[in-house]
Amino acid sequence: MKRLFTFALAFIGFAGAANAATVDDVATLKHSYVLVFDEYTGNGTGSRTKGALFGDSHFLDVTGGSVNSGGKGSVDLATMTYGNGASPLEYLEGNITPEEIAALQEKYGEYGTHINSLRLKNTQDVISCKPTAGSVLYVFGQGNNKSGKDCRIPKFAKTADLANALNDAPAEDWGTMNIYVYKFVVPGDFDGNVPLYIGSYNGDSFFSYIIIEANEAPGTPSVKVSDQTYEGGLWFREVSAKANDMTEEGSTEKISTVLTYTTDGSAPTAASAIYTGPIKCYQNMTVKFQAFMDFGDHTPADDLICDGADNEANVNFSFDAPSIEVDGANIKIVSPYEGQGAINFYKLNGGIEVEDSEATLTESATVTAFSKIENGTYGTFTSVSSSKDVYVLSPIKEAKTIKVVSANVVVDEEATAGSTDGSTIYKVENGAISADPADFFVKNLSWAVLKDAKAKYQVPAGQEAYIQMSNTNISFLVAEGDSVTIKVTCSANSCKNIDADDAEDKDAYVSDRMCYVNVSGTNYGGEDLKLNPNGNVIEFGLKGAEGGSIFTFQKYSGTGNILISSIEITPAAAAPAETELTLTEGHTLLIADIEAAGGTDTDIIRFDIINESGESREGWGIGGFANSDNWSPIVQWTAPAGDTFSFEHTVAQIKETAGTVPGEWHGIGITINIYNGCKVAKVTLVKGGDTAVQGVKTVKAQDGAIYNLAGQKVSANYKGVAIMNGKKVILK
Repeated sequence: MKRLFTFALAFIGFAGAANAATVDDVATLKHSYVLVFDEYTGNGTGSRTKGALFGDSHFLDVTGGSVNSGGKGSVDLATMTYGNGASPLEYLEGNITPEEIAALQEKYGEYGTHINSLRLKNTQDVISCKPTAGSVLYVFGQGNNKSGKDCRIPKFAKTADLANALNDAPAEDWGTMNIYVYKFVVPGDFDGNVPLYIGSYNGDSFFSYIIIEANEAPGTPSVKVSDQTYEGGLWFREVSAKANDMTEEGSTEKISTVLTYTTDGSAPTAASAIYTGPIKCYQNMTVKFQAFMDFGDHTPADDLICDGADNEANVNFSFDAPSIEVDGANIKIVSPYEGQGAINFYKLNGGIEVEDSEATLTESATVTAFSKIENGTYGTFTSVSSSKDVYVLSPIKEAKTIKVVSANVVVDEEATAGSTDGSTIYKVENGAISADPADFFVKNLSWAVLKDAKAKYQVPAGQEAYIQMSNTNISFLVAEGDSVTIKVTCSANSCKNIDADDAEDKDAYVSDRMCYVNVSGTNYGGEDLKLNPNGNVIEFGLKGAEGGSIFTFQKYSGTGNILISSIEITPAAAAPAETELTLTEGHTLLIADIEAAGGTDTDIIRFDIINESGESREGWGIGGFANSDNWSPIVQWTAPAGDTFSFEHTVAQIKETAGTVPGEWHGIGITINIYNGCKVAKVTLVKGGDTAVQGVKTVKAQDGAIYNLAGQKVSANYKGVAIMNGKKVILK
């Protein structure tokens, strides 16, 4: 196992970008094709990525999104049932006929059962392909038992926003749809270069298959690529082809065909290899087929070629990502292809790749793991990658501040040139923040600028550059049981639209003018910045759960216009340890008992007194004495009827009192002598006297923000021990 040593930086910030595919990269669907969504989604256990090609590069995941692991049923093409062998698929009359469904079953039944694993969220998720005119798409999916206009069917359009749909919306008279098949005929203006976008009508849709029946020449062979298989120390996929009969123009007579093929990407001829059975492929390649008329001798000839009756199989291997196991700072990469040629690699924060399955990190990082699968002498495949944030952080034990420490604000020439109102647009170069990697993990740092007319929103005055909470993530650790108070200072216009119109109710908040920050999925803030100009300063408390808690500042989902000037994190004062002391001789507190409990001169002794009488009493009576004529009280009070109240004195004060009274108890202890219906309820040693409550104080709301001992902000009506201005007080 290698140990990775990284350099500590005074500031952190990086962003990564992947080279995503576009519709220009999508391969035209010239031939019939069966898209099994399980192959892309890993049986619903994988993930989807924006800009990913799938289905042998015939399909593009335009938006990315989520998958379904099986909760939306399955489709069995062998029986055209729900996958349980009993319930037949549903279909729309006038859209598809039972005869067409039977033909699909006979032709494609070998694909069997697959779950509705691809999820397309309504108006959000889109995939795309490039079919040819006249092709027919059969979509198999989950209708979620909706009926009428609420039916969930695929939506087809020429643009990714799905505007101007090419198929009709569900109608009021539609029946209830559960697992269904839906037919769509590609319009005549598609030439194989025009992208077709597929989304969902109404709610989320879940698909298992799309079968594309291309408008092919007579005799075009059917082609299928098997699942990838590991056998004999090698990975392979088999390509099989099915010869189809053809008819000559003007004739109804069916003529058999014979196939030739190539594996080097060239067009097959009569001299190419004759197809006799499945072809094993051990690397990414294209296998092309050509049909020739066969009049019984199974010998292809140039003059018997079936015009346009060619097809091809694009063979691509795909390997799932390894998992990343984390134990503190230790990482372990585990490939599902262990013993099958896999060699593991990882990168830290997008850096250089390291060949290893284990490592120990010395600071936080985003770990990206992948495997390279050596396939004998045929080549090496690279798996899909997985990523995980690994936190190597010290818990917050002292006050920490994150703020912009340097930034160059310059004119954004490109943005300014494209400005529609002629305004000058600025950007930040070489920005840096104060965030020690030992305390914070900062990733995807981004910046924003306040300039010129917006100067009135600068906090503090004159600050132009801010941390922009768009994709920025700032993580920190709070130890188990610890509490911290957070103070986030934003620019004074950190909201969606500070110029939004007032609500009809002048006392109501306007959501567009509210300022929020998001920490680990919870929003804090919510002040209307017009009604409360100080609402850009947001304060709240956090507490570490069992095992400690990682908290992460994230983008507030309502708007990206949250600009951070500083983040202050202050640990809450620890609650003092308390030990109840025992009185001896009826009323005596011995110095020896205090010292045995660990009491030092600066610690506090708290006396809880009860007035059991039904009326207010004046009393006194905590002191040392030798006899009734030699009393030296250190406490006097006025006791309200029925009240329990407290007095506190340092151990040093107690010792001084005990040591100055002559007589039997000199230097040993003090006696608590209670009069007028009062008695001692409890005597407590409070460790850390400097942080303990020093007497009783009544606090008003205007005295400052108030927090409970968990570090959570509370109202002025709060009763009990609280923290205010960094000190503990008792609120009555």
